Amino acid sequence: MIKKNIYIFSVVFVLSLVCLSCNTLGSGGSIDINGMVYDFANKPVAYCEVLLGDSYAGGTDINGRFVLPKITPGTYNITVRKEGYETYSDEVLIKERGQIIYIRIPSQSQLLNLVDESLTAVNFNIAEEYIQRAYQIDQNNIETLFYYATIKFRQRKYNEALFFLLAAKNLGSRDSNIDRFIIILRELTDAHE
Repeated sequence: MIKKNIYIFSVVFVLSLVCLSCNTLGSGGSIDINGMVYDFANKPVAYCEVLLGDSYAGGTDINGRFVLPKITPGTYNITVRKEGYETYSDEVLIKERGQIIYIRIPSQSQLLNLVDESLTAVNFNIAEEYIQRAYQIDQNNIETLFYYATIKFRQRKYNEALFFLLAAKNLGSRDSNIDRFIIILRELTDAHE
């Protein structure tokens, strides 16, 4: 009889623990969420700001890792920001303990490399998509303005190309290639008027 009571007690105890752990993962419990932020070269991005919904904030460590503690399971908007990188924003479903969120964000220089590759492949639509993304990161980056002008030139949109080159010049560019490019564009716009 004693063995039977110990057995029943043990079964009840184990079932109680299982139910208790299930409750902490249910709608009323909270869990810690781990994540990692990498760039397009699969290198960790340190010291990013990580926002989850309106209530949770954190940041990445030197290895691109972050922890958001005590998150109630559900769907949230997650945003990752860092100067010089494209801002990431998307919806994420937080559902279980041990869940890891992986996020990739490109730096402006990585986007410019993709622009260069697209121009080499004569794919102006893809190049324009990447340059628009790089331009959103920093509209005062002279290299970005030069690439934007190059794309517009190849699309025969000379006035737009001239706009970006003059913006680079106004930012203090002393690049002689930009000066020559401006002269060519002014001649082309004058010829088309």
